[in-house]
Amino acid sequence: MIKRINRQTKLAWLALMLLTALVLSACAAAPLATTTAPTATAVVVEAPSETIPPLTGFPIEITDATGTKIVINEAPQAIIATSVWAGEMLLDLVEVERIVGLSAWGDDPVLSATADQAAAVSNRVDISTPETIVALQPDLVIIDTFSDPDGSLTKTLNDAGVQVIQLKSPTDFTMIADTLTVLAQATGEIERGTELVNGMQRELQAVADLVATIPADQKATVMYYEDYYDATGNSANMLCAYGVESPFDAIAAAAGVVNVCDAATYSAVAKEKVVGDWQPDLLVIPSMQFDANFKAIDDQGETLRAAIKLDPILATLPAVQNDKIIAITDKYRGSTSQYMALSVRALAQAAYPDLFK
Repeated sequence: MIKRINRQTKLAWLALMLLTALVLSACAAAPLATTTAPTATAVVVEAPSETIPPLTGFPIEITDATGTKIVINEAPQAIIATSVWAGEMLLDLVEVERIVGLSAWGDDPVLSATADQAAAVSNRVDISTPETIVALQPDLVIIDTFSDPDGSLTKTLNDAGVQVIQLKSPTDFTMIADTLTVLAQATGEIERGTELVNGMQRELQAVADLVATIPADQKATVMYYEDYYDATGNSANMLCAYGVESPFDAIAAAAGVVNVCDAATYSAVAKEKVVGDWQPDLLVIPSMQFDANFKAIDDQGETLRAAIKLDPILATLPAVQNDKIIAITDKYRGSTSQYMALSVRALAQAAYPDLFK
């Protein structure tokens, strides 16, 4: 049965969608003052960039996403990540004992691939209360640029003697690889970082080799479709665009399919646009829903799939007529860490099942 979505739940969903958009949009923050370098010779690494040299050793100088140069004198032992994607990277890069704080959003196993690992970290941090971050006495804090658009959070932490690196939330696999490399260098875990990047690239290459045989004019067309319905089957009108430069667009390209969504990413989308112009062969939907207590429930997309099939506006879509409505595990599809690569195979297999027999 499709649960009724009341006004309060709709508002909560809208807030979540706004948060997701902010996390993924990689908004640029204002440049901050340059950190004074120590007298020792520092290794210079420009980051993030498309080609980051595999440098090792401390001290190391990193240029973060705001253009600020940060000199790290020794491998940090008390690290905080304030975003889920950075937490997922750190949990795979360093021993859990070196992480003193994470975002609470990464605790849900439906939403994060590293929720089990995160459970071993005692503290949860909130960027709205920087004093709680300072109280944990971190020697390195990783924050997303969207968290600090005016530089005030970083300044507060810097004034308290806390070293901060701002990085943009990755939106494609090149950015993920670059950001992993930067964090590996900042933490002194070059070898492990290289392993993670190489593992991700191997997974992407394996899929690329399979889908390379699909002619350009025969590639499946897809879109990510996110909407919610009340108990009567009425749409909650919460469909938004996952277009160019969205993480889903990167997933689609890697899977050898064509993302038909050409609207501005995270802008509102009308069903009439989907039906009248885009006509996707395949609809990709969330694999989970939220219950009345706003807890994520992994139902393999069954709730939304059932509602879509009953929606008269969508009845003419090829994806609906051919029962090509698939759910990709949200902790991979919604990730912007190395785990995003695990959604590529699922999408490619749904689009081209004969290639994966």
